[in-house]
Amino acid sequence: MKKGALKTIMSLLFLFGILLVGLLACSSDDTTDIETDVETEEVADATIQESFFNSTSLISYTKVDCTLEDGTTGDCYELVFSSNPIEDGPYCPETIDDIGGLGIYDGNTNPGFQVLKADLFNAMEADGYDIVDDNGNINTDDFNSGMVDSDLSYCLQAAPDNNLQLSFLIPATPKLASSNNDIDTIELVGVSVDGVPINGNPPSVTNPGREIAGNIPSLDPCGGHNDPAGYYHWHFVAETMNQVLAANDITDVECTLIEQVVDTKLIGFAKDGFPIYAYNTEPDDLDDCGGRTSVTTDYPDGVYHYVASNTDAPNVPKCLKGVAANNNFNVQ
Repeated sequence: MKKGALKTIMSLLFLFGILLVGLLACSSDDTTDIETDVETEEVADATIQESFFNSTSLISYTKVDCTLEDGTTGDCYELVFSSNPIEDGPYCPETIDDIGGLGIYDGNTNPGFQVLKADLFNAMEADGYDIVDDNGNINTDDFNSGMVDSDLSYCLQAAPDNNLQLSFLIPATPKLASSNNDIDTIELVGVSVDGVPINGNPPSVTNPGREIAGNIPSLDPCGGHNDPAGYYHWHFVAETMNQVLAANDITDVECTLIEQVVDTKLIGFAKDGFPIYAYNTEPDDLDDCGGRTSVTTDYPDGVYHYVASNTDAPNVPKCLKGVAANNNFNVQ
C-alpha cells in the first residue's frame, strides 16, 4: 500500500474515533437527563400512606376510581374517619365578664382576630348587634335547643355529635391545576392526620349580602369548633396556634390541647393530595399558596407541600395548587 493511501486511511480512522466518542458522550448525557426526569416524576407522584393517619380514628383506607374537578379521571384514596377524635373547647363565655375562646369579628368597631370577652361583645353592641342581655349574659346558640329570637345576635357554639363518619376523597397522585384554587370562606382545605376537616375562614359576622347577620362563630383556643351538623373541624392549623396568638398580641388564652410543633411536622393533607406541614420556623421561600418543595422526614426524596403560617389568622393555605376530586367530603 502506498504511503499516501495509508496516511488517508489513518486520518479517517482517527476522525471516526472522534465521532464515536462524541456519540457515546451524547448518549451518556441523554441517559442522565432521563434519570433526572424519572426522579422528578417520582417526587411528583409522592402519595399519602395509611401509616400517616391516626389509627384510632381511621375507619377505612381504600383506593378507588374518581373524577377530578377538571373532568379527568384517576385514582383516589377514600379515607373514612370517626367524628370528633380530639379534645376541644372552651367556646362562648357565659357572661360578659368571663373569658371564652376566639373569634374573628368583621364589624366596624374593633374588628379582627380576638378573644371572646367584654371588648369584643361591647364592640358588637356598639355596632347594633344585641348579643348581651340585661344581666350581662351572652346570648348563645348551640343549634340544638330549638328556635332562637331573630331580633337577637348570638355567640355560636354548636353541639357535638360523636357518632358521625366523615369521608374524604383525595387524589392518589397530585395533579397541578391550570390556575390556583383560592380558598373561599368555610371551603374545605383538607384533612388532618387525625381525620379532622381543615376549612378556610369561618363564617362572617356581618354576612354582607345576606339577611342574617350579627352571629359570631366561636372557636376554641386551638382554632376549631363544631359544625352545626356536629363534627369538629379546624379553621387553623393548631400545631402553630400559640405562635399565631403571640403574633396577634393575644395573651388571655393559649392552645393547650394540641402539642405545638418543635421542628417540622406533617399535620395533614390538602384536598388536592399535597401534604400540609407545620414548621416551628416558617421558611422564607414559600410560594403564593404558602407551599414549597423540599426534603422532609416523611418524604426523603422531597415533596411539594403547604406550610401553615405562624402569624396569619387563620393560618391555613390561602390557595391550592392542585386539582381536587369531585364530591371530596361527605358526612354520614
